[in-house]
Amino acid sequence: MAEAKTQHLRWVYRWGALVLLAVVLIAGLVALPKGQTIGQTARAARIQHAAAPLHTLSLPLSTGHGAVSTFTPYAQLVPTDAPKIYASSAYLMDPVTGEVFYSNNALDEVPMASTTKIMTAIVAMTFGKPDQKITVGQDAIDEQNGENSVADLTRGDVLTLKDLLYALLLPSGDDAAVAIADGVAGSEASFVRMMNFEAALLGLDHTHYTNVHGLDAPGHYTTVGDLARIGRIAMRNFPLFAQIVKTPTYVVRTSLHGQYTWHTTNELLTPMHDYQGAIGIKTGHTGNAGYCLVFAATRSGATLIGVLLGERDQSGEQRFYDAAALLNWGFAREKTISNVMNAIAGKS
Repeated sequence: MAEAKTQHLRWVYRWGALVLLAVVLIAGLVALPKGQTIGQTARAARIQHAAAPLHTLSLPLSTGHGAVSTFTPYAQLVPTDAPKIYASSAYLMDPVTGEVFYSNNALDEVPMASTTKIMTAIVAMTFGKPDQKITVGQDAIDEQNGENSVADLTRGDVLTLKDLLYALLLPSGDDAAVAIADGVAGSEASFVRMMNFEAALLGLDHTHYTNVHGLDAPGHYTTVGDLARIGRIAMRNFPLFAQIVKTPTYVVRTSLHGQYTWHTTNELLTPMHDYQGAIGIKTGHTGNAGYCLVFAATRSGATLIGVLLGERDQSGEQRFYDAAALLNWGFAREKTISNVMNAIAGKS
């Protein structure tokens, strides 16, 4: 009997929430601009702050699990049980609306390993030219010490900045990072100053760089919240970056150097995991940072960007499972919200 009463109350609450939602949205119909649907107005509200200048944009941050932004008045209708994530800090957001779906330890300043190279690429594309030629120097070759991730560049080879960006972002070449810094800024130290200047301009208050590749060093840190914003900026503002990070394999050969073949380290793009709709972005790993991943995917017109820092499994595979779980959960939320808006607007 008690169970039947509980079930009845659940239905009352559920239908009550639906009725309340309908009343709120129908009441708002009076204020709609001529010819605009409820769904269009809701979408416009969701993306209102996304049009703000990137250097002034401030995303919601939280230290709690599964935090969502305050916009969605129909939050009770969408999936709320976030998957269990093993990273020490994690983040998931809609890069179009700016909504934060999941946030855990978003303000913790931690090492980020080779996800650093997203900012390296941003600075390179901002101050360099894709077709500029860069000669690989000895300082780049010095990164090939048997421990670092490298693109196996050859000293004296001349590559374009575009090709070096593939070497930077696919095999995560530390040697490519140094070569890019030399070619664009004259030295790694000068390039790092440009990275920190760019971070300051973008309002990344919890990010600081001491090198171009992400190897462990004092004063080299970010947060998952800041890193999600960096990924968002790179994907939205630099088409070349977006093209590179979704590429599984890149082969290049010219008269100025031999053949190079680089494969992505992001298993979401490979048969290892092959996540439907994956479009990037960057892996990372050091002893202090653990295994890291900045990831993005597009499905049914919706795009999500996420960050995982501090995965501590021995193989580095857990970050890809965690990313897939967060993306599946996030896309379920997006689909439910879209269906609700379309249903109320009479579109389904």
